[in-house]
Amino acid sequence: MKRFFLAAVLIAVGITGAACVFISNRVQVQKVDPRNDVVVKTSVKAHLKDGSTVIYPDGVTISGGMLRGEGVMEDITLTQQKKVQTIPIESVAGMESYRTAVKKSESILVSTLATAGAIAGGVALAVAIFGSCPTVYSDDGKVEEAELFSSSIAPLFEARDVDRLQARPNANGELRLELRNEAMETHYINHLQILETLHAPDEFVLPNIQNEVVAVRDMKLPAVVADRRGQNVRASVESVDDSSYSTDPRTVASATAADMDDWLEFTTPVAAGAESTTLVFRLRNSLLGTTLLYDVMLGPAGARALDWINQDLTKISTAVDLGRWHERRAGLHISIWRNGDFREVLRVPDTGPISWHDVAAAIPVLPGETSLRIRLSFLSDQWRIDRIGVAGEARTMKPRVIPIAAITGADGRDEPQARLNMDVPDERYLQTNPGQRFFVQFNTGPAPANQSRTFLLSSLGYYTEWIRGKWIETATASAPFVPSDESLLTSLRLWSGKRATFEKEFREARVPVR
Repeated sequence: MKRFFLAAVLIAVGITGAACVFISNRVQVQKVDPRNDVVVKTSVKAHLKDGSTVIYPDGVTISGGMLRGEGVMEDITLTQQKKVQTIPIESVAGMESYRTAVKKSESILVSTLATAGAIAGGVALAVAIFGSCPTVYSDDGKVEEAELFSSSIAPLFEARDVDRLQARPNANGELRLELRNEAMETHYINHLQILETLHAPDEFVLPNIQNEVVAVRDMKLPAVVADRRGQNVRASVESVDDSSYSTDPRTVASATAADMDDWLEFTTPVAAGAESTTLVFRLRNSLLGTTLLYDVMLGPAGARALDWINQDLTKISTAVDLGRWHERRAGLHISIWRNGDFREVLRVPDTGPISWHDVAAAIPVLPGETSLRIRLSFLSDQWRIDRIGVAGEARTMKPRVIPIAAITGADGRDEPQARLNMDVPDERYLQTNPGQRFFVQFNTGPAPANQSRTFLLSSLGYYTEWIRGKWIETATASAPFVPSDESLLTSLRLWSGKRATFEKEFREARVPVR
């Protein structure tokens, strides 16, 4: 019961940023603080810039800019080992302290996905800033489909994610997706499956905020969609195109800790007898959340952040406080004007900063309401909104579930154990490190006659950020992160100062996959 309670709290806390080994255990992050003399008693992995890894199974002492202890260095191919006693911190790309709890009936399984090249190294890790969970591609890597469970930054954050796909099966009914780890993160993928829906050609199928599948049609948008400054920004959100809404820089510049929100407002009619009105969004987060995570929450704390992630957040009081703060501040808040005030009725969770995400939200309608005055409020410049639509009709669908048919590695070899590890949601995971990728095949069968079909990817898992070597070297905070509106304002100021170039740099600094 305790785990499920914490999971429910922590799902709301997630912040969006940043060859494979199959494991059936969870890695738990522990405290490492190399800025002062520290004896770390738990096992530690130091991922080096040249791609090698030093494992300290009995812990490590950190002092004088060095990792000191009885370590075992594995090269990038995982075939050569040697004992080491000192490693300069400046050679460290990231550190991961872990405690494994493997069931006796389970074992660590290594395949060609692991041995083909463990971790991208050298310049790639030294310059990488990209981070946002597993990224999914189709059409031989040409189409960016989705980023998976972007708010699940620790084991207790693990949650289901559903993403609408553009991918289509080939003539044999085979739908193939590529999953990559392009970030300085470790990914733990628990479950993957495809959801197929058959529908009328004029219906648009997408997930809603409860991860149900809905079909909508006859989407419209009122003539006026006003931002906080009273500007009609309808043109930027009326269709899927190269234009999207972002907060006016003047609104960002005038933000204070007590007033950081932007909003969009519009009024839409309600169909006679309707019990709800469905809004349809296509959106993604900006890199404001990534700035908060990297530059405010983790970076200043350096290795202390590991302790905060895995120890402080296991305390119910800390988790609840952080969860309430994030629930209030993050996401897209949908409010309705009723009884002389805007009242929040729904909240769209953060989706991540990489891929556009289609999602629907059904607003309950009260008896007698003939129109709704709607406000979408959010932290200034937290969102990029490509489309807002009001559906004329909406219905919930029961999709067909299509399991994984096969997994292949980057070298084309079949990986049956990988399929088993992700076939059902259980304690087995597919673990990937930076620079690794694999391919998933689903057998969808022949296309139906006289019907359209849409596919969605359902995923379950979590990821852990590496505490970068640069953060460890330059850490300034003597205490772990404490949530506050002041910290958000700091993030907003930092983001505002670099947003003209940061998104381009972020996307270009992905870890190259093999």
